[in-house]
Amino acid sequence: MPVQKLKTVDAFVLTDFADVPASGYVRRARKILQSSTWDLARSATYTFATFELQHGGASAGINAVDETTTEAVAAFRTELATEAADGRLTLLDGKGVPRSDDGQGDTDAALAATVSASVEQALGGTMDGCTIAVEGQAAAPTALCDQLTSAGAQLVDVDGVDAKPWMLWAADVDAILVGSKPGVLNHQGAEMLKAKAVVPWGPTPITTKALAVMIKSGVTYVPDFVAASGPLLTGTSPDRSPADLADDIKALLGELSADATANDEPLFLAACRRAESFLTSWQAALPFGRPLAG
Repeated sequence: MPVQKLKTVDAFVLTDFADVPASGYVRRARKILQSSTWDLARSATYTFATFELQHGGASAGINAVDETTTEAVAAFRTELATEAADGRLTLLDGKGVPRSDDGQGDTDAALAATVSASVEQALGGTMDGCTIAVEGQAAAPTALCDQLTSAGAQLVDVDGVDAKPWMLWAADVDAILVGSKPGVLNHQGAEMLKAKAVVPWGPTPITTKALAVMIKSGVTYVPDFVAASGPLLTGTSPDRSPADLADDIKALLGELSADATANDEPLFLAACRRAESFLTSWQAALPFGRPLAG
């Protein structure tokens, strides 16, 4: 995985492939480790491969304390301005990075479209009357919550989660949305699930062990590189409207569900096989590891 260390700011960019246009997210914190960033680039790579786009995944980290965020982010964008202008590198604002107004409404609408469509498919084709708990709801785009309620879902506030966040996993709801940070749902949380489905609104929100627990217990997990694909797809295919994205997701999940049933495998594995089949059609080797938090 190529690593670019910036010169004017303590920051780096990871990409899955060299000399290939890449897109993903940039995060900012006091210290972001490269090891925690690889999975985010991989998720983006699998998004593009799932939709048969010859485009690589990227992920970037800016190491800066809160009071120097503005200066650090500005230096980061200035140093990478040429790559951004010629389309070689597109980085969306992630956790810890002040959200720019340019196109933010478009990416929020795109995320709302793909997540909502994924929830609908995971719950059998409708959200009408279904109960949903949103992990990290305060950080989730308002457009997403609005779209869920417009589709007939009831968003549930789980008592006690402010003091004991893990209580969310035991919520008696139809679906739980996850996405505030990578690996937020681990195997211990997965063992508590009562929901029928878990759907990501952010990249790599579950661990490998959590996936194994959900597979064993029969909980439907929609891969993050499908459910949360909207913002990345908008960046590479701006002609896709939110309605188009929703239709694409529904059709894709229908195909993946049929493949999973035919091969007696989880939806996640069916989606990975589809992405990897396309990747091997234009890359000599697959990137190491699938998009799951460690």
